[in-house]
Amino acid sequence: MSNEILKSEIHVIKDFSAVTQPNAYNYFSLTSGTEVAAADSKTTKWDLAFSGTTILTNGGTSGSGQGGAIIVEKPFDTITEAPKEGYKVDGGSGNAIASGSGNSWYKYDMSVHAILPIVGRTIVVKTAEGKFAKIEFISYYKGAPEDVPTEESKYYTFRYVLADENGRF
Repeated sequence: MSNEILKSEIHVIKDFSAVTQPNAYNYFSLTSGTEVAAADSKTTKWDLAFSGTTILTNGGTSGSGQGGAIIVEKPFDTITEAPKEGYKVDGGSGNAIASGSGNSWYKYDMSVHAILPIVGRTIVVKTAEGKFAKIEFISYYKGAPEDVPTEESKYYTFRYVLADENGRF
């Protein structure tokens, strides 16, 4: 059996740590479902890189891969096929997965001072190798608390599905 995870199966990643140092990232492979060493940041071994609320894709100015992303205003479970076009890549005008409240996967709730995922919004990622995955962010806090987060931040919990060779989930 190879180290590739099964397509169409929902994978849940709990408490993946985003580094807190400026301009430093923790790298993740959607294909293997594992963290990738920073030493491999110049390769196509990773698909997403996390630093605080910033998420990079392995393409454009951020990596040597074919990576990109598109924000889809639909719930995760209703997306059955990867969009054919419209993917953004990291570049001078911003990242494929934009930072800032309301711009991609999260909103900042000033009343409770918390980063909260936007319900009903899914990110479809083009991987470093040109394949597709859909991702739903569940929490930005350690342990993915359901109430107002009081736990440590910069711990991503998310679920994702890899598409088949035809881009279907």
